[in-house]
Amino acid sequence: MRTGDILLCSGRYVVSELIKKFSDSLFSHVALLVSWHDHVLVIESVEDDGVRVVPLTHYLYNYENSKEKYKGEMYIGRHEVVASPEFDQEKVKQMCGRAIDLLNRDYDKEEIAKIVARIGLGIGKHKDDEDYMCSEFIDECFKQLDIELSRDVKGFIFPEHIAADPHVKPLFEVVP
Repeated sequence: MRTGDILLCSGRYVVSELIKKFSDSLFSHVALLVSWHDHVLVIESVEDDGVRVVPLTHYLYNYENSKEKYKGEMYIGRHEVVASPEFDQEKVKQMCGRAIDLLNRDYDKEEIAKIVARIGLGIGKHKDDEDYMCSEFIDECFKQLDIELSRDVKGFIFPEHIAADPHVKPLFEVVP
């Protein structure tokens, strides 16, 4: 794993199942991976905490301090720009800096309501703001690399859009 890799999760929790159902997706969550010394860190936006950092071992052995592993499947993907041998390490520093600047930002709960309205009623459109759902957070980080990730026609971005982006290649499944 390297800094800039993407963690794609398919959880078996109530909220995860709702996300997968409403977004017609295999995935319920997406996060940024950062290699730091001998650790792999997960920078993500989650419902209860907003943007936070946790070690990957949190997912593997003590998810949400439960002393249990994450209930679901986890995969690692890599954008082809990050995979390139010519990848500009200065840009990755900018991406990590942006991710750190966004720590403690709120989770975008209003965006969830907009997505439900769009899917259920066919109304609504995405509008950028200062709160982030997990996929919006990843999109914001990748903008620092001059990368525009896939979105739907109304401008919403879900974990599925990131996973299905033609420039994001699957690497492997994470198995504790």
